[in-house]
Amino acid sequence: MFCNHLFNKWSVLFTGLLLVFIISCRPNQYVAYDSLRPEKPSAGYFDKHYLLYKLPDNYYNCTHLHSSFHATSGAFIQSFKPFGYNTALNLQYTHIYSPKCVYHTADTIWKYAEVCFPNTCLTHGKAYAQLALKNTYPETHTFYVRLFYQNTSYWYRTDDSLQRVTHPWLDNYYGASDEMKITLLAGTDSVVQIPFTIGLNPKGEFGWDDDKDPARPGNYEFMALALPDSDGLLMNRDLNLMQINPFAVVKMDELDNNGQKYYQYMSYTAPNHFRFVFLDEYFNGANDLTPNHIYIPKNGKEKPLCDTCSGWYKEVISEAWQPDDFFKGYIARAGYVKADYGIKPQNCSIVLNGIKLTIPKSTKGDYKKTWGEFLFGPSFKYGHLTVRAKFAPMTNKAGTPNGIIHNLWLYQRDPDPVDTNNPYSYLRNPLGKQPYEIDFEIWNSQDGVNSQWDDSAFINYSIVDYMRDTSVVIKPGGKMVYDGEDINRLNVRQLNVPGKALPPSFFNQFHTYELYWYPEYVRFLVDGKEDAVITKQMARIPNKYLFLWIGSPLYQDGVYYSQPEIPFLENDKNTVIDYIRID
Repeated sequence: MFCNHLFNKWSVLFTGLLLVFIISCRPNQYVAYDSLRPEKPSAGYFDKHYLLYKLPDNYYNCTHLHSSFHATSGAFIQSFKPFGYNTALNLQYTHIYSPKCVYHTADTIWKYAEVCFPNTCLTHGKAYAQLALKNTYPETHTFYVRLFYQNTSYWYRTDDSLQRVTHPWLDNYYGASDEMKITLLAGTDSVVQIPFTIGLNPKGEFGWDDDKDPARPGNYEFMALALPDSDGLLMNRDLNLMQINPFAVVKMDELDNNGQKYYQYMSYTAPNHFRFVFLDEYFNGANDLTPNHIYIPKNGKEKPLCDTCSGWYKEVISEAWQPDDFFKGYIARAGYVKADYGIKPQNCSIVLNGIKLTIPKSTKGDYKKTWGEFLFGPSFKYGHLTVRAKFAPMTNKAGTPNGIIHNLWLYQRDPDPVDTNNPYSYLRNPLGKQPYEIDFEIWNSQDGVNSQWDDSAFINYSIVDYMRDTSVVIKPGGKMVYDGEDINRLNVRQLNVPGKALPPSFFNQFHTYELYWYPEYVRFLVDGKEDAVITKQMARIPNKYLFLWIGSPLYQDGVYYSQPEIPFLENDKNTVIDYIRID
């Protein structure tokens, strides 16, 4: 507590002074949406070539980082620097999306999936680790050298608690450089440069589509091996990283054989040295803001969760209607008009201070039931997602639902084939697929908690898993209290944790929505406070690459939390995305 308080106190003071300086000196061309909007630090690059930032010396003082080993240096290794810099430095790389680097253009493929370090488009090369070797033999000797890396922020343990039976650590994100042979004269030393990259399908999981395995965000550990003789496993040119995790192999060697084969020849750098940020987007021009590049406006008239959409709606434009108007009054008596409906790319605008998703107004003769949604081009697997947004109000002037709901989803674009051996294989989407999702959803009403016409909304946290794991504690149609959480599968394809009620005033302000997606559980936070946790006992935790999807659709037909024939809007309603971060 004291550490957090002290660090936050000085951070706030420094940030405040920095903002005063920036605001007083810069041109008056950017106006934030509200005064609480955090500003991105204006720190320059520590290494401009590799786009590395230097984090403060005390950056990890209050943070526990997972690691496989304690500091060690191999028998022949005098020093090991993964980036050629002192390993006491805290370095961060943020992948930059540049207009120069548009890898794909079609909506059907994964844009910007080649997320890696170094950026292959901007840097045009590899990183180089420095390994200082000394030949202590009395004769000329050849050493076999290789570098390995592993993400430790979202991992299965390869430390002293290593699980040996199920081998879950094969799902970790790790990779290796090519193997090298270095020959040294007796008693001499040399600094070896080891070229490597992080990313681009390092384990060969997707031989048919290399761009579907970009680097994962988080902190990375590194180890280098300098073996005195050729090894048939970790130095094998055809090392199969799908079946072998080098960190687990070296850890087992340390535990079982006192490091006779690998550990005594290994040098290690802990994960505080390098942090990979997948996206840090404040819409200030640092990343590519061209529509259909990194942010893809969704387009189409389909409404997958709309049961009876025909394009015909009651000819009423009002933002002051009340329940009696619907049940007894002029809405029921009004005639129908044909209206445009569905997702429209023109309702999604990307500017230097955010993304605006619009649910447009209607006028007589020009009726609209359309909205804006966008997809985030790159996919990722595990990570910490932060979205700061002000979602459009969900009720009208009279406190009656206006038909708007909100989605903040992680969604699997290429669903898995249906497992016909699963007794729940009948749970499929309309296309006969079973995509994973991790969702924030904001609805008007909650069955059994609020009435259909309450002026409050509620937030629902869910994982859509289509019952891939039959051993989870709750089955389709059920609800219960488990581990302190009210959970249900009333929507049979997913596990839901109903969250708190949201008053109308909630939508007058920006709020921060966070997901911590780990291999065994997912945490959901709103404004920095944890509101729900879904564990692997409740639902199958997605283990596929997902991409971000944010929208404010109009849901109107066939479900308890929405109503048919809601009047058209008199005024535009807007959702504003202030910033997005994946780390």
